[in-house]
Amino acid sequence: MQGVWENYWYKSIDARQYAALRIAFGGLSAIYLLGLLPYVETQFSGSGWLSDIQQITIQNGGSWSLFFIQTGGHAAMMAYAVVTVGIVSAFLLMLGWHSQVTACITWLVWVSLWNRNPLLLDGDDAVLKVMCFYLMLSPCGNCWSVDGWSNKKPQHVAVWPLRLIQFQVALIYFVSGWVKFYSDEWLDGSIMQYVLIHPHYSRWDGWAIIDKPLITGILAGLAEFIRWWELLFPLLLINAYTRKLSILIGILFHVGLLLTMNLRWFAVIMLSLYPALMSNSCFLRVEEKLLKYFPLAGKAQ
Repeated sequence: MQGVWENYWYKSIDARQYAALRIAFGGLSAIYLLGLLPYVETQFSGSGWLSDIQQITIQNGGSWSLFFIQTGGHAAMMAYAVVTVGIVSAFLLMLGWHSQVTACITWLVWVSLWNRNPLLLDGDDAVLKVMCFYLMLSPCGNCWSVDGWSNKKPQHVAVWPLRLIQFQVALIYFVSGWVKFYSDEWLDGSIMQYVLIHPHYSRWDGWAIIDKPLITGILAGLAEFIRWWELLFPLLLINAYTRKLSILIGILFHVGLLLTMNLRWFAVIMLSLYPALMSNSCFLRVEEKLLKYFPLAGKAQ
């Protein structure tokens, strides 16, 4: 039993899996933080509409933020500096330059943003924040990185940081499925009709189809399927065959969200978690295929 436990947490895996997650979440964080630049002064600085820092700290249970630093008349400049540092560190994380350090800095900026204005950010921001934390703990710069190119780093590393990421992904789906069992709209299946006609969330006009009995029945069945799939997601990962099926369902589900709903970057961010669930050998095959088209990429190992 002890051998099984040690193998599960401490066996050696290929570093390319961490590299794929680093590139995805470093790049997404950089793009996302760039999108926040127009709102920095009004939403995150001491000169913005949430200027009462002390009150925010009390409401968040004494939370901290780099944006809470008192700078007097330079509040806006300080806020822009923090976000700019986050953008640069996220970009360097994607490139794999001092990966664990840049992951830590990016995580600090995400935590600071979240605590400074919890009203603006959402679940997709939370995933970016927590993934930067896990990347900080992982050897994500050993492969496909500046670190890997400039320093000889081991290509086989411990699996335990990946296990933490896998548990996090499973928890996200389980909780999402669990809360749907306490929603009347999810229980009767009407939620799918609501989102298809919602003027903000729907990408197209759903009024043309929701009055058809066949379509409403299919949508209700789809809502129930999604509830159970999310709730059982952790169990489906245990078996190799159900894991592959569940991953395929998840990819189709998030691609469907991307095509039908306006959920900012949520679908893309969730799809970027899937490398953590895939077979470790997949990434070696991906690299072999890439090297056929980009031979110089091999030097970055």
